[in-house]
Amino acid sequence: ENYLHDNEKKEETMSRAIVLSTSNLATLILASLSLGYLLGSWGKIGSSYGSHSLNSSSGATHANTVNGAFVLLVTMKFTSIENRDTFLEWIEPVCNDVYDNEGPGSITDGSSSLNTLSYKVAISDKDPLSVVLLERYADKDHGYLEVHKSGTEFTKFREKLKGMQESGDVVIEGESYLETDLGFV
Repeated sequence: ENYLHDNEKKEETMSRAIVLSTSNLATLILASLSLGYLLGSWGKIGSSYGSHSLNSSSGATHANTVNGAFVLLVTMKFTSIENRDTFLEWIEPVCNDVYDNEGPGSITDGSSSLNTLSYKVAISDKDPLSVVLLERYADKDHGYLEVHKSGTEFTKFREKLKGMQESGDVVIEGESYLETDLGFV
């Protein structure tokens, strides 16, 4: 009976998980970056940030300018499906809170600007114990350090994840990046 209950719980949790192939993950990341950039540039049209081109009328190039979003790419490797599913349960309220209070859901009257441009969890299609979290912020100092890291749901989640990390149930690695004007999103 416990086995059946456990399997039903796993199936319920897995129904919320997104399993993507490498090409679909790349498409998702590009789409997220595109949406975030467009939303981040919205209201800034006509400024140097919102209207880049590789060949401006002055002949100068902006192809290597670093002035875009602050990006975090966090990879996690769990020791079991149960630990991964626990993580997915814990991060869901964080994702909802980020959307509502830092992301697109926080813009109600058009006068606000986005702090969090993208916040997406993906599971490897080759290894169900590997998870990536893509985070994009308008800037590091305000959007990430001040707003996101002080979020109520995030601070509760981070303490739980830290315990999982200290007990050896997950290995977490991350890198931060600054977007350039090369390419498009």
